[in-house]
Amino acid sequence: MSSALLSNLPRFDRDDQTHPAEQLRRMLGQMQAAAARPAATAPAPEVAAEEDVPPAEDLGPSLSEVGNLITQLSATLTRIECEARDQSMQVTQALAARLFPELSREFLAEEIARHLPNLVPASVPSIEIRARQEMLDKLEPIVARETSLSGRCKLIPADSKDEPRVFVSWKTGGVTFDFEGLLAACLTHLDPSHTMIEE
Repeated sequence: MSSALLSNLPRFDRDDQTHPAEQLRRMLGQMQAAAARPAATAPAPEVAAEEDVPPAEDLGPSLSEVGNLITQLSATLTRIECEARDQSMQVTQALAARLFPELSREFLAEEIARHLPNLVPASVPSIEIRARQEMLDKLEPIVARETSLSGRCKLIPADSKDEPRVFVSWKTGGVTFDFEGLLAACLTHLDPSHTMIEE
């Protein structure tokens, strides 16, 4: 064991009276001293030419940019929802304003005749119905079929040909059927800024 590499190790071929703990202390001290010595500096690798340096990897948008995009997207979606809601409301109102008057012209006479027997007291001998002539033409056969109304109703044309309402009166009371007024009130309730579409 004469090699310089192994010289620090304890020898077993000699009668060395050094205590093993002391030998270990000596070895640790030598190892610490070796570690404290500055290591031989290796030559720094040559810096590669700029054209050999790979371009920095694009990691995409930053967190703040993503936050801004999300905020813009949220605002855009809110605006689109509001526009879609407004457009559907306008379409519904336009359809109602055009369709309901047509339906009223077709079915209002039947609705009036259906409700009159319940509205007019049975003791009333005479009922006066005032409406446009075209409405009276529809009401006349329907009223004639109703046994509780036939012989008691007097049909009178309205003073104005454009009068949309039907007035029903008797000696102690009366009722007005105003479908177009009801429609206008419903449309105003849906959208206070809405006005009736005149054709």
